[in-house]
Amino acid sequence: MATSSLAPPEVPMELHAGNRDRLLTALRAHLSATASPPRGIALLQGGEEQTRHCTDHLELFRQESYFAYLFGVREPGFYGAIDIASGQSILFAPRLPPDYAVWMGEIKPLPYFKDRYKVDLVFYVDEIVQVLQDRFSQHGKPVLFLLYGKSTDSGNYSKPASFEGIEKFDTDLGTLHPILTECRVIKSEMELGLIQYANDVSSEAHIEVMRQAKPGMKEYQLESIFLHHSYRYGACRHCSYTCICATGENSSILHYGHTAAPNDRTLNDGDMALMDMGAEYNFYGSDITCSYPINGKFNSNQATVYNGCP
Repeated sequence: MATSSLAPPEVPMELHAGNRDRLLTALRAHLSATASPPRGIALLQGGEEQTRHCTDHLELFRQESYFAYLFGVREPGFYGAIDIASGQSILFAPRLPPDYAVWMGEIKPLPYFKDRYKVDLVFYVDEIVQVLQDRFSQHGKPVLFLLYGKSTDSGNYSKPASFEGIEKFDTDLGTLHPILTECRVIKSEMELGLIQYANDVSSEAHIEVMRQAKPGMKEYQLESIFLHHSYRYGACRHCSYTCICATGENSSILHYGHTAAPNDRTLNDGDMALMDMGAEYNFYGSDITCSYPINGKFNSNQATVYNGCP
């Protein structure tokens, strides 16, 4: 029976406060170098909950990564702002309807989010225009630095914040994305600790898959073992990417495991397995790939290829 010596670590909100401080330092340096006024507001829109096509089934929500990096907010529908001059951090929470409490649970008051996420101020989303105008118009119309840029991995573009009344502000779409992206490249010690934990959980889960794999099983059973171990023992509800549980000829498909090729082959005696799976903990992920024979013994050809790869 599987066990684990790991315990899910607490995640201090100081981690995200530190990320905001790094962004502020980088933004102020950029504005100074370009002889721009050292003011404005970095404004990001968090992820939005999605239903499955036209149904009322809500897909499991996972926060947008840039927003998670700066604020650590788990819930959908939020906006976050950072005042460049003062360093103040502000969250804007969605104003939920009363029947939310019937279907989804307690409607948290604004002080709850201020305390939980350790920001300076919290308002409702429908107050964005009023709050930004009232608090940050002493030098004229506030400039909103919005997140817009291309991901070099996917080719997709991040979504800049949008809300009713945004035309009342000056907006900058070019400054924030490259600076914030560069901030995310260098990890803090607290971030490295979470990445290490995600790697430790994933390593345990991979070992458990190795222990249980045998001819006659289905590839999706190996996937289920990994997911079960990561969640039960590691509190990792999300994975970093779709699990790739490839055996035999499927091992040559780089992103096998998607809906059209759903980890459904039967494992045969003599097959090589290529397992590419990684758990995610509090927005920080793991990416581990390993290869081994399903029956536990390399034949001569398999050993030659395996040992020849660095």
